[in-house]
Amino acid sequence: GITPPLYSLAVINATVFGIHGMVSKKFENPDSIQAHFSAGCAAGLAQSIFATPSERIKLLIQIQKDSAHTKYKSPFHAARSLVQTEGIGCLSRGFIATVLRDCPAFGIYFASYDWMARKMSKDGTMESLTTLQLLSAGGGAGMLSWLFNYPTDIIKTRFQACNSYKSYYDCILKTYAENGWRSFFVGLNSTLIRAFPSNAATFFTVEWTYRLLIDNNLFDSPKEGHTHKHNSKKQHVMMPDLWHKNWFILPEAGSTSIDPMIHGCRFI
Repeated sequence: GITPPLYSLAVINATVFGIHGMVSKKFENPDSIQAHFSAGCAAGLAQSIFATPSERIKLLIQIQKDSAHTKYKSPFHAARSLVQTEGIGCLSRGFIATVLRDCPAFGIYFASYDWMARKMSKDGTMESLTTLQLLSAGGGAGMLSWLFNYPTDIIKTRFQACNSYKSYYDCILKTYAENGWRSFFVGLNSTLIRAFPSNAATFFTVEWTYRLLIDNNLFDSPKEGHTHKHNSKKQHVMMPDLWHKNWFILPEAGSTSIDPMIHGCRFI
């Protein structure tokens, strides 16, 4: 089940970081928590269009028990079979749940990272963060994102993987009947543990990638008024500037179709 998210990785990452960068720049203060949260929500909404069919196919392939019960041989075979038997609309099953999960999740993800990073910074800028601080902020953002949206992800995953659920309400009732509220948090501990290193690596890679790009004059310097500090030797830009201008070059830098928002895959 790893190939479906890999196939859509570039599109989803380009969407997430491109939308976040463009939306945050529309705010009077692109560095504000409100700007990062709103831009993250917009990114989550946009990427749900691509993530929904990708995750549906991934889940259906993953739940196949063994070779004797294999119904789908590949992601393309699964997509073709589903369209032929159920119509193209079946690929969008779980879209609403995906939106309800990813909009707040990405908002929390970007906003919490920026907030924690600036709080740990000695002068309030990203450039002064140490390696340990970058890792801590990225890992913490990933954990918070999962913590607040895990129940929604459980419902989305179940609804997409099983056609027996007639509605989201039916899915919620049957999930609750299994083990009460605990049913909505099964696997949360391991997910949070896994979330920290994967997202720490994600934001660490993004931060140092754009620093290297700027230091080597691979794209324009930032506009006046941005809060990142500057010096005569090295220039840096705001994170939204990098994503807005270079998402087509480095879609894998943030790797958010695997980190942070795909159940069973977003934190690996």
